[in-house]
Amino acid sequence: MYTLINWLRERINKNKETKSDKVKNTKKTKFYRPKYKVPADVKLHWIMPIIFAVSVLLILISGIKIHKNIAVYKAKVLASSMSYGSELPLWGGTTNAKLTLGNTVLSKDGKTLAVEVKYDDIARNTLSSFGKNYRLRLVVTDKNKMPDAVIKYGMFSTDGSGVLTVHSKHGFKNQAFIVMLVDRGYLVSTNALTTDGDTYTDDDLDKSITAQLADADANDNSSSSKKDDKNVPPIFYMRLNAHNARRSKTNWSNDREIVRSLFIDRNIKEKQKDINKNLKKIEQGNNTIKEMEQRLKENPDDQTAQKQLPILKNSVSTLQAAVDSQQKSVDKLKNSVIRKNILEPKEITYKRYLVDTLDIKRR
Repeated sequence: MYTLINWLRERINKNKETKSDKVKNTKKTKFYRPKYKVPADVKLHWIMPIIFAVSVLLILISGIKIHKNIAVYKAKVLASSMSYGSELPLWGGTTNAKLTLGNTVLSKDGKTLAVEVKYDDIARNTLSSFGKNYRLRLVVTDKNKMPDAVIKYGMFSTDGSGVLTVHSKHGFKNQAFIVMLVDRGYLVSTNALTTDGDTYTDDDLDKSITAQLADADANDNSSSSKKDDKNVPPIFYMRLNAHNARRSKTNWSNDREIVRSLFIDRNIKEKQKDINKNLKKIEQGNNTIKEMEQRLKENPDDQTAQKQLPILKNSVSTLQAAVDSQQKSVDKLKNSVIRKNILEPKEITYKRYLVDTLDIKRR
């Protein structure tokens, strides 16, 4: 009996030792990964290349966009021109006369540009009424040299507007150019009135313009390149772009066709619009008059109708007189006889100046 009990004890103890060994072995074989925190400098080490690459990409995109915007701006500057009704600025000299840019029309084939130059009363009294008495100067850029340009300037009657025509057999680029206009008659009168015996010749004019275009020294002592400001004639200039002009439905073979396209047809169209507007007002006025007369017929004491009726009749009468006058003007324009060489005598010669940019600030 004792022997059996001892055997059982030994057996139990042996089983406990076996379980204990298994637990120890299990603990030994199980691997616990320690928690590792990446240092901040190591994180930046990996992020910095990405930030650098993104920065370079953004700089490239910005540079391309800026370059594109500059190119667009330059294109707009090169193509920009003076608008209808703009007063022609002075490049040099002084005068109280005012010239204004009128209609600009481009022929159907795109090879001839016609420009109207309007004169105010002072200009008609102080400037020549003949195109031949003007000097013409053309200012262009290297990208738009216009070597084949044919420029002419004439006047539509002695009390009318000036007409500038610029022809290019190869057509026009979508870029601006400058035309200067100098009155030769004004130069003669100025020279005659000079008290110091000095004169302002054609060479002086060209040297003065060249000096300003080249941004020459304002204190240049050369008397041949710059005269006293009081002797400088008024030099008007206009900035033009044929692509900004109204397109004609026809080509022109003589002055009469140019004048009709530039003045006559457009004036007739504008006057006809005014006539149609006034006729519509007259119709509305007559309808209102009928209403007021009907009111008075029903109620002779209607004060509103009594007050409005004479005013309405007077307004309609005034409008009808205006329509009659406008219609006579339209009929006169339609039936006017215009010579084929109505703009003669013209100035047909010019000198050309080549500059880097038309963004020129006059001194």
